[in-house]
Amino acid sequence: MIRRMMVRVLAGAAALGVLSGCSAADRAVLTAPRCTDADAAPLPVRHAPGQVVAFAPAFSTPEVTGPIPGWDDVVSVADTGHTVAVVRTDGTVSAYGLGHLGSLGDGVRARHVVTAPRSVPGITDAVSVHPVGSAFVVVRADGTVLIWGDAFLANGGVRGGEQAQPSPVPVPGVSRVVDVATGDLQALALRTDGRVTGWGINLTDVLGDRQGTKVRTLRDRPGLVSIANAGGAGIGATGAGEVCAWGNNVHGLLGVEPRGGQTPSAVRVGSLSGIVQVAAGTDVAFALDGAGAVWAWGRGAQGVLGEGDTSDHVSTVPRRVPGLPPARWIGAYGLTAYAIDRDGGLWAWGSGLVLGDLASGAVTAPMRIDLPGPAVMVSGHHALLAG
Repeated sequence: MIRRMMVRVLAGAAALGVLSGCSAADRAVLTAPRCTDADAAPLPVRHAPGQVVAFAPAFSTPEVTGPIPGWDDVVSVADTGHTVAVVRTDGTVSAYGLGHLGSLGDGVRARHVVTAPRSVPGITDAVSVHPVGSAFVVVRADGTVLIWGDAFLANGGVRGGEQAQPSPVPVPGVSRVVDVATGDLQALALRTDGRVTGWGINLTDVLGDRQGTKVRTLRDRPGLVSIANAGGAGIGATGAGEVCAWGNNVHGLLGVEPRGGQTPSAVRVGSLSGIVQVAAGTDVAFALDGAGAVWAWGRGAQGVLGEGDTSDHVSTVPRRVPGLPPARWIGAYGLTAYAIDRDGGLWAWGSGLVLGDLASGAVTAPMRIDLPGPAVMVSGHHALLAG
């Protein structure tokens, strides 16, 4: 008994010593409330087949808007900004746009443009496709993944001589995947057991407490049902309806004041509850609750927090985005946010850069985007409409 008491006293003294040597921002992150442990068994999202439309021109193909010919039996769409890929009902994948670092998956490393969808060879069992930087990650029916594009990500975070991986390859050590967060610097994959597998850039502890860039399963995560990647921080919704975040807090994504500091451990963000989905853009995060309300926090540039302020400011407190009907899906691309209401109406706010002629500048409050049918999901400039 005395020995156990001594161990506790020494451990407490060590923790106090660490905290005393930290900045106020570091101490705030280290002492922030942790998320409640929760059971989770997330399932792959299955969309009914539908038509893909470009509601604004992609940066590399300014002439393409409206329904994409041949993409009327699509179940998943992913847009990097210069390349677009989809999964069709038969499990095959096709892509069009600007091939950068092999992003078209057609075996060609050199930069080139394809203006009409072409098949990505060798894939017959795809369930969904996700953009991560200049790479695409396909989740297969067995929970493994295929990836092409940026060779660093395609190689599971191992740097090699080539920059481009122009054909789909499996990522060893990645399995049981149901979803992959849209991101730029690293891949965060949600598994069937609610845990997260990640690889890529790890400068802000977004891949957890282990150094390096290779594939690993993040430790000490509460069971997650939804995951998002805000760049310097990971965001997750737990099976208990809470929102957790880890990584860097310079943009307030961990919901902690004062801002700054970082942690590989997941901390609870505010008092959010009943959350069913999370999404993230560039240093900004969003959460959707079961009643259809959308909450936003982080970097508020270009009006992406939806509260009317276009200055480059930060909010560490999640606030409800006003002016939206009850939503059933949320997403983000850079500093532009999206919500789909329960009737399939698409709403957007934030930077107008992605919206093309639909906006003359920053969109300070949610605006309805007219589409030829109800929307199911959005990626970049492209929406998947209900069949």
